[in-house]
Amino acid sequence: MTLDDLEPAQRDALLRGAKRVRLGRGEPAYNPGDRADRVWFVRSGRVKIVRTNPSGAESIVGIRTAGDAFGELTGTGDGVRSTSAVAIEPVEADALAASAFGTALEREPAVARAFARGIARRLAAAEHELAELMGKSVAGRLIDALGRLAGEHGVPEPGGNVRIGINLTHKDLADLIGTSRETLTKELSALADVGLLRVAHKTITLVQPQAFPFAVRYAGK
Repeated sequence: MTLDDLEPAQRDALLRGAKRVRLGRGEPAYNPGDRADRVWFVRSGRVKIVRTNPSGAESIVGIRTAGDAFGELTGTGDGVRSTSAVAIEPVEADALAASAFGTALEREPAVARAFARGIARRLAAAEHELAELMGKSVAGRLIDALGRLAGEHGVPEPGGNVRIGINLTHKDLADLIGTSRETLTKELSALADVGLLRVAHKTITLVQPQAFPFAVRYAGK
């Protein structure tokens, strides 16, 4: 769910009693095995949700931005975290006790409906991305991922370029599309060589956004 799904009075009531928390870049809100005793609402900054498989490989399963909730699901049946949540950049968030969040869902139908809508949106997006990724090459997965990032975090620039307004490391991008950092770097270089994007100072700019699905709405701006 996002706080935008609620009326101002409902947001205020939901967050009453929440604790304001600040996270530095790279600092975790929680790690696998931690108790799922709080639900977080992002005020500013971005948080990546990371899943680690038994072999130690990581994959980013979501990015939460201002207004988004995270930590509302544990992924296990015993109230223990199965993912980690790590600040991509400095983050300010409201941390609400899970018990208080559960009470709000029971007492406020509007909050419960907003929560259900948010979960449905995430599931639909995850299913859509999974269907698109199946059978695609690393280059195809990277192009799709960059297009989605531009669609969600794109900053239009002169000449029709779109800068992805979120600083992700090569490892972050590799985790996002399920490949190694070395392969990711090679594929980024290949896209830069043919003039589709530009990489500088940890910033990726789509030079031809029309070539990236989901970023076409920025073309020509």
